[in-house]
Amino acid sequence: MQRSKIETYLGFCIRAGKTVFGVDSLETQKKGVFLIVCDGGLSENSLKNAQKAQERFACPLLITEKDALGAWLHRPAVKAVGIRDKGLAAAILSVAENDPQFKLYSGGTN
Repeated sequence: MQRSKIETYLGFCIRAGKTVFGVDSLETQKKGVFLIVCDGGLSENSLKNAQKAQERFACPLLITEKDALGAWLHRPAVKAVGIRDKGLAAAILSVAENDPQFKLYSGGTN
């Protein structure tokens, strides 16, 4: 099975140590998050917390189809991830613009 570009970019982020897994971890970050990707199956309260983090970091927030994020990360329990590399965040956004399984929740200034 062919890997998607998004899955490849997320793998690069993980290997480089430029990811923050989970909404709780996003809340504890002080700075340096350039993109937040949430799973479509994220609960309402967690989505609100992710939106607050998105506002604090002034970064885009992408929402995927349900259970897609956990499969791409090979971590089924993860429903949100923060990308801490500006170049990889831009690459993920450029691919996600043309992908119907992503919805840009709101744009940021980064």
